[in-house]
Amino acid sequence: MLAHAQAVAGGKPLAKASLEARAAGAPKAAAPSSGGDDWKTFRDPVFKVSFRYPADWVFTRRDREISTFRLDARTAARTTVMRAVASVPENPFPASTFSGAYFYLSVTPRSTDALCASQAAGPDVGPVRRPEVSQVGELSFAHGHDEQHQICTTVRDEVYTVFHRGACYRFDLAANNFCGGAVSGVKDITQEELNQVFQRLQGILETVRFDSK
Repeated sequence: MLAHAQAVAGGKPLAKASLEARAAGAPKAAAPSSGGDDWKTFRDPVFKVSFRYPADWVFTRRDREISTFRLDARTAARTTVMRAVASVPENPFPASTFSGAYFYLSVTPRSTDALCASQAAGPDVGPVRRPEVSQVGELSFAHGHDEQHQICTTVRDEVYTVFHRGACYRFDLAANNFCGGAVSGVKDITQEELNQVFQRLQGILETVRFDSK
């Protein structure tokens, strides 16, 4: 299991189309296709939503067990509740500053369409960026980016939200890295490596489904 306290890496994640174009010339990540036979399914019995994730990933419904939701998803509303998180089980780039990648499901009950979309717009600092509308799998999401900086960028969060049955469903694709690679003897994670990490996370997002009833 990767230590969340170390933090996740890289440059600014790209929208899916450009991400795939940038990664085309790079070695492919050893990631299964989304929703493979060896994937597990999590279904939230309260909010009637499900997603699939690789069987070897670390999974929990408890915050602060493998990660801290509010550290990665800082634009979540105060009433947002984390429902589940899946974490990559190994470091795919051990010679880099990569330290973890997480797929979060959270829900804000009694929300509105506008408030839900605003969670993907970015933090209340600096210029406000309008969220994009992204079609992923069977769903249309408000999609935005957030980055947290110390000496370097330590957290990159791709935020996807969708308003459904009076609640805001939020999915955070977060990648963490630590600073000071030169001091610790590893190299800074590259954009191509980050793209591969986010492709794996987006593969999970593509499996999100709402119950029909």
